[in-house]
Amino acid sequence: MEIRVAYEHSLASASEEFIVQVPSQLVTDVPANVPRALLPEFIASLIIERSPTIGKIRNLRIL
Repeated sequence: MEIRVAYEHSLASASEEFIVQVPSQLVTDVPANVPRALLPEFIASLIIERSPTIGKIRNLRIL
């Protein structure tokens, strides 16, 4: 399943400074059996796993 999201993130080297706003990103390979309540947490972990320079994600919105 593909889901479009928007979020802010910090870098791993400065995890308390949120410096990047991502207005739109397509996240692929999301299993269809993930419960809707757990979807934001699952997507955030996928993004961090794929981009090791990201420290924390906040304000994650499913578009």
